[in-house]
Amino acid sequence: MKRNFGMTLIEITISAGLLSIISILGFLALQSSVKSSSLAFAQNQIDSALRDTFNELTNIVKQAYTSLSTDVTPPIAPQGVEPIQVINEGRGLRFYIPVRVNTPAFFQSSGPILITYENEDIGNETNPPNGILDPGEDTNNDGVLNRRLIIQQGNTTRVIGSTNCISDVRFELLSDRSDTSNQLTVLYVYLEGTMRTGPGEGPLIRSELSGTIKLEN
Repeated sequence: MKRNFGMTLIEITISAGLLSIISILGFLALQSSVKSSSLAFAQNQIDSALRDTFNELTNIVKQAYTSLSTDVTPPIAPQGVEPIQVINEGRGLRFYIPVRVNTPAFFQSSGPILITYENEDIGNETNPPNGILDPGEDTNNDGVLNRRLIIQQGNTTRVIGSTNCISDVRFELLSDRSDTSNQLTVLYVYLEGTMRTGPGEGPLIRSELSGTIKLEN
């Protein structure tokens, strides 16, 4: 009896088809895994950037003079000092902090310190803010879409934190519920961050952070 150990054309066709399907499924699984990793990486970047900004902001602002030390008789704060103010429709701060000096007074006040929000992602009616540097948005011609908090003290200006992805910020002064004086000695901070993943208009990843800062002066 003659035995055939080869494969028929139908068997070869079926095998090739199965291999193609397995290859496609493997590619799709790999592509999905890479995409998930990319999204997770972007999410972690935003979360870390917002935390860094909030922590540095806390270290700067917590020493600000409040009405608790400026609006009393006699005032505790140095002459001419004003309590911390929220400016620019909730997106900025103006305040003073104590500065140690080698005089009998030990401390004097700093000059006014400004924290402002810089956002080049302004958009328009037909093209809303999208996390991409569009034509006409690069106001300082550095080739980067700037969305960040800026601190200005005297002639010195610098960025707060390492982030450049802050899509919204809000400040609000609150009273300390544990203090019967009802003075505004707590600063509420809300930060929103967004980031595109991949080239061009990839998925827009979003994160939020909010917290309060107890003002010490």
